[in-house]
Amino acid sequence: MLYYRFPGEELQSLEGDFISIEDIENHEFIITDFKQEKKYFWSTTATPQHQEATIPYCIEEADYLLQATQVVKDLTRGLAQKIVLSRVKKATKALPDPKALFAQLLQQYPNALVYYFHDTQLGNWMGASPEILMERTPKHWRTMALAGTKVAGEERDFTAKEYNEHAMVTEFIEGQLKQIPGAAVQVSELSTYSPGPVTHLLQELSWQMPESVLPLLLKHLHPTPAVAGLPKKVAQQYLDIIEAHERRLYTGIIGRTTKSKEKLYVNLRCAELIDQDLYAYVGGGFTADSEPALEWEETENKSQTLLRLL
Repeated sequence: MLYYRFPGEELQSLEGDFISIEDIENHEFIITDFKQEKKYFWSTTATPQHQEATIPYCIEEADYLLQATQVVKDLTRGLAQKIVLSRVKKATKALPDPKALFAQLLQQYPNALVYYFHDTQLGNWMGASPEILMERTPKHWRTMALAGTKVAGEERDFTAKEYNEHAMVTEFIEGQLKQIPGAAVQVSELSTYSPGPVTHLLQELSWQMPESVLPLLLKHLHPTPAVAGLPKKVAQQYLDIIEAHERRLYTGIIGRTTKSKEKLYVNLRCAELIDQDLYAYVGGGFTADSEPALEWEETENKSQTLLRLL
């Protein structure tokens, strides 16, 4: 069963299952893994394919701090400009009725793509993602450069590290879009965005394109430095080595790809539900100026999108 709601739209509920596909275009609801190697669309006529759930690896704080210290060392010696290290956090409280938790997400996050599904192949997942990867409007396309994190309502300025982290994301996206002929990229003023318990730095980028070339756009834009790092290929190869868990659907792509209504999100603030346990996937951006203890705290804050509702 699939339940989802795009911002400003009615809640949808569909029976069925996900089906593996090669091309994600022209589907009402799609989802991919982080690397875009596995792509799925929701089909109301799918044949169930039962698969046992695998418990994700949850790193302990002491081990995370050692891992994070190594990341900072590698960045300091010039391995990359930025690495986004993720982890999985298991909730300390038993999961109540998932539908009740989903109802709370709908109420708490009106400006996010909120979803919950039970699928015989992918398992049970829930999320409330605020980050638009790309959206097609009648006149242009748009995307978000979202990075830098502090607790919502925290009375402090963003740090130089956080501004730098955000600038990397904006410059990467703008540079990628400018490679597309005739895109005419426009960048909004810098602002802040608070989709829940945390606040981010935000700039929106818009561009023109005569028709949909979705595979080209996804190749250029995903993954951004906000979810992988910079340079993109170096960051992805590094994460393959250093992260002990599989990201699975976390930081993948989720949304719709129907013609004229394309709207895709980065699958953030999401969790896997196994039996009575909830496993939240979270991450934080590292630069050479990062402090491991603060990055751990940032992931703790991000996990509260879901965990504070339990």
